[in-house]
Amino acid sequence: MKFGKRQLVIAGMVVALGAAVYLNWQFSSGQPVSTVESSSLSSTKQLGQTTYVNTDVSAVKTTSTQQSKQESETEQSSKTVTDHDTFFTTERTKRDSARKQAQAGLEKIVSDINSDGSAKQKAVEAAQELADNIKAESDIETEIISKGFSDCIVSINQSSCSVIVPKGKLSEALAIAIKDSVKRNCGVEFDKITISEV
Repeated sequence: MKFGKRQLVIAGMVVALGAAVYLNWQFSSGQPVSTVESSSLSSTKQLGQTTYVNTDVSAVKTTSTQQSKQESETEQSSKTVTDHDTFFTTERTKRDSARKQAQAGLEKIVSDINSDGSAKQKAVEAAQELADNIKAESDIETEIISKGFSDCIVSINQSSCSVIVPKGKLSEALAIAIKDSVKRNCGVEFDKITISEV
């Protein structure tokens, strides 16, 4: 007996239907089937009115409220994270832009043949100090992030230093650790270090 494509497709559908019926029976066998007697329905039932069968309405409302609350908290949290990311990215860009302008100005003085020797020497020293500050800022930021902060910005200006960290994690112990890191990397004294949260 030869089977054509049509017979194979029909046989496959019959097997799939049988499997679906069996799985439905298996999964529903542990749960009682609820029925509603016609006498329990109100004769004044209006079109669109809902009758709940074997369902705890308060549980459905509570679950829906909890899901809405969780979605709202998640949305608020992601917005806060985005705001922090935007702040730190913007501030880092501003700082780096100011550094590049300062470097360009110093390089111009050094390369200008009309600049006198002392101006060139001061420009070279300032360029070296700027390079040292950039390296120190990067090292301090790495140490601060290793202490559990998601991001931070460090700005060293002559004999002072400003550190900005995300709000909510800073403690007295962490503040001391940050100041210690700043002093170790660039020599700024504790009373000249400012730590802010955003």
